[in-house]
Amino acid sequence: MEPLGFLRKKMSDKKKTRLHILGGGPAGLAVGYFAQRKKIDLEIYEASNKIGGNCKTIIHEEYRFDTGAHRFHDKHDEITLELKDLMGDELLKVSVPSKIFRAGNMINFPLNSLNLLKNLKFSTLLNVIYENILNSCRSFESPNNFKDLAQIRYGRTLSNLFLMNYTKKLWGKDPTKLETSISGDRLKNLDLVSFLKETIFKTSLNKHLDGSFYYPRYGFGTIFENIEEYIGSEKIKLQTPVKMLKHDGSKIKEIINGEEKVLDVDMVINSLPLNILINILNPAPPRKIIEAIDSLNYRNLRLCILFLDMPYFSENASIYFPEKKFPFTRIYEPKNRSKVMAPLDKTCIVIEIPYSNDDEIHLISEIKLFNEISSMLIDSRLLKNNNIIGHTFFNIDYAYPVMEVGTKNKLIPVFNYLNKFKNLYNIGRGAEFKYIHTHDIFKKASLIIDEIS
Repeated sequence: MEPLGFLRKKMSDKKKTRLHILGGGPAGLAVGYFAQRKKIDLEIYEASNKIGGNCKTIIHEEYRFDTGAHRFHDKHDEITLELKDLMGDELLKVSVPSKIFRAGNMINFPLNSLNLLKNLKFSTLLNVIYENILNSCRSFESPNNFKDLAQIRYGRTLSNLFLMNYTKKLWGKDPTKLETSISGDRLKNLDLVSFLKETIFKTSLNKHLDGSFYYPRYGFGTIFENIEEYIGSEKIKLQTPVKMLKHDGSKIKEIINGEEKVLDVDMVINSLPLNILINILNPAPPRKIIEAIDSLNYRNLRLCILFLDMPYFSENASIYFPEKKFPFTRIYEPKNRSKVMAPLDKTCIVIEIPYSNDDEIHLISEIKLFNEISSMLIDSRLLKNNNIIGHTFFNIDYAYPVMEVGTKNKLIPVFNYLNKFKNLYNIGRGAEFKYIHTHDIFKKASLIIDEIS
């Protein structure tokens, strides 16, 4: 399902187009970048006092860290070339593995058979093999939720060890209530045939997804800082939340930003979360559209940043924590992406704690949460108490759209309604309500601008 069917839209006349871009996060800035490349007039409206959305790089004394474990994968040749042109010598090619921390052991991520042989009990391995033999001999109906998919593909034992608790922590929902689409390809090559091949030939068939990627020398957020400079700060209106979009049923006619009105509206590119977009439309959408939007959920993140008196915390890009006893899902170390992110003799780690607004974790004070997290890391022998020399916190709203079973069907009438607006495009994780990566956002931004121009 294409959220706004943007490739089907055509400009009705060839007059000089002006873009009104809602949101100065990665998606809005990506559109602005490609528009500037084609010399299309544009204006970006950003509610906060800084561009970047959920992809900022924060400077804290001698340290730099990103608001998320962001990285840029080389999936579209032309997009990678654009990024290299934008960033120049600041763009680094990084190759760093990731791990899963479970039962006191570090296990390769994604999982591979050789590493499982070293880290799991023999009886557990026998269960994994037995379940996969059974699964290979059975026929299954198409799974209709993530738990069913995981158990069909990986077996009950492996799923319970590494997937179920992690999934529930990350998305805040039981795996039986989540779409199969959240699975991705992170556990590929864990079928019986590849398991036996890896065991016999003693070589892993699986490459780590996090391992090879592009990363800017001074942090992921500098991609968007460079875009801001390229576009021109005069075209980006900060602290300018869009309060209302007036329309006639087929076209956005006015944009109201506080007390300011934009009357001559050509094209509107929305990167705001869907619920915000729907709630600022005037006249309001039909009741069934509002009800569908109100039923959607987004997952937020609390980031706990620990500053450490040690050169490195680990050798990994990220470490994942599937066990229920840990409230956090992932730790990443900026210095393993670029050495300049921390002093030579120190480092910092960023700890991700997912939450929803009605979760208890949302209400815990920063000092209490810091004490709980630091105690867990010390008890797990990942840190010593005297390693920690400081900490801070950040919140990220709308970090993940939660794809529950039935969400796709709920969204069909929503996007059908939005498709009626001939001058409105949707782009971005929150705007399209799907989990997409930066390289794909840039690709879609380039296609939108190609279509408009």
